[in-house]
Amino acid sequence: MSGGKTRTIRTASTAVFAVLALLLVFNFADQSLQSPLLDPLLADFFGRTADIVPLGWVTFVFTLCAAAATIAAGLLAGRGSRLRLCLAGSLTYGAIAVLSVLIPHGRIGYSVFFLARALAGFGIGLIVPSVFALASDLVAADRRSTAFGVLSVAMLAGRLAGFAAGGAFAANWRTAYALIGAVNLALAAALAALREPPRGIREPELREAMLAGAVYRFRWTRKDAAALKAAPSNLWLIFNFVDVIPGSIILFLIFKYMKDVHNMDAAAVNAAIIGVFAAGAAGAIVFGRVGDLWFRRDRRAKVWTALLCNAVPALFMIPFLTSRVWIPDGAGVGETFAVPGAVGLAAWIAAAVFINQGVNPNWYGTLTDVNLPEHRAAMISFASVMDMAGNALGPLCASYLATRFGLRTAMTAVLAFWIFNVFLWLPILSRVRRDLDRVHAVLSGRAAAMNARPKDGV
Repeated sequence: MSGGKTRTIRTASTAVFAVLALLLVFNFADQSLQSPLLDPLLADFFGRTADIVPLGWVTFVFTLCAAAATIAAGLLAGRGSRLRLCLAGSLTYGAIAVLSVLIPHGRIGYSVFFLARALAGFGIGLIVPSVFALASDLVAADRRSTAFGVLSVAMLAGRLAGFAAGGAFAANWRTAYALIGAVNLALAAALAALREPPRGIREPELREAMLAGAVYRFRWTRKDAAALKAAPSNLWLIFNFVDVIPGSIILFLIFKYMKDVHNMDAAAVNAAIIGVFAAGAAGAIVFGRVGDLWFRRDRRAKVWTALLCNAVPALFMIPFLTSRVWIPDGAGVGETFAVPGAVGLAAWIAAAVFINQGVNPNWYGTLTDVNLPEHRAAMISFASVMDMAGNALGPLCASYLATRFGLRTAMTAVLAFWIFNVFLWLPILSRVRRDLDRVHAVLSGRAAAMNARPKDGV
């Protein structure tokens, strides 16, 4: 293998990875726009803002459509081009967002908006399994958690970008959607100019054969549904949606909790949330890298890292939940954080999120490692849909707990879910080596068969 060919592959991989990361940023920005625009949307369509049920239905149907598309994308990505699925998705929701400028006012406008968001959900759902399946062919196994940490940061940045755009364009919500849609269309144009990496090119067992000209022709078929059972870790990884529930509870309750329990106004909470998001982004990168470096010495390292990143945050939640800090009425942001203990409140929750965000890249890394290249997108899609269920279940549980037992009890549920989730990682810890051995054996056998065949074009 020539050094020039290797450098060319690395350069092309970097370009594709950069576009995929940006695609996730603006995918999640589009998804996050509606939350800060609730009042402008309701005022535009209904002339009042008290009843948010109509927009609740928009979110429900959007999520349902995205979930259906996510499953479809996972299965299709195992059979055909992942890059084309990303292109189809970004073109779909990008065009719909740009066309938001044509949505009329009033109840007819609501009907059009409802339909537009449902269609956008189908486009958005195509992205995540396709992106992570592509990324697994861009990065070597001992660097995947770090790469997935970068993609996790992209998703966090997208959520912040969506909140910021919604707040900046609250007076003209159509502009917010159109601008993010235009960026997504530009990214679609970039995708069209890129070349998809060969499936399996980053697997050490296949790499030599593929660089010599062999082609990995294995694709997902209906018979491969049994692959879920072939790797017992899959069942625990896919159904381990409990890990997203604590974060969804925190996001759902944080503004009301900080106001009712600590008298902290929204502006100060927003400032704290920016710091918490930054801590989470740093945690995804740091613990993704920890998982990779440790993986070179212990093949259970990514599982250990994810387990610890679930367990340790519970320790930081205890001082946050027991704090009795009270902010004086009318305090500004600077005055709020001058109150003794106020900075500590933000620091405790930031520390918890910093560590907990290390779960995501190591979870994706493990799910990728224990599956064959053609199975990865399908498994990621199944797991992503379960995560959607977890994100819906967390706020629902929190709302009932807060109503029945109070806000402190509801927020304490975060602690309980983090501790419970530790036990769901233990079966993976005991099975992951066998699953990795199975993948290694299958790929080694395929590499031998590929080497024995005539090369394409020979």
